Amino acid sequence: MSAAVKSLGVLAATVHVLDPVERIPVVLLAGEHVSDPVLAEQITNPRCWESEQPPAQTSKPSARKANPA
Repeated sequence: MSAAVKSLGVLAATVHVLDPVERIPVVLLAGEHVSDPVLAEQITNPRCWESEQPPAQTSKPSARKANPA
């Protein structure tokens, strides 16, 4: 049985983000449904979303710190 995954929004443009676990670049294509809030919070340009509104934060902001390269 698979759990339903709620989409936070649909992309209107192709975006480049970092995988939150492996810290590798990920390309999300226009038309894709974004369901991971950590990926969604990296997409800050409202024009990248079909509704031109970034999805509402469903969780409290991440307290993670970026690891130096």
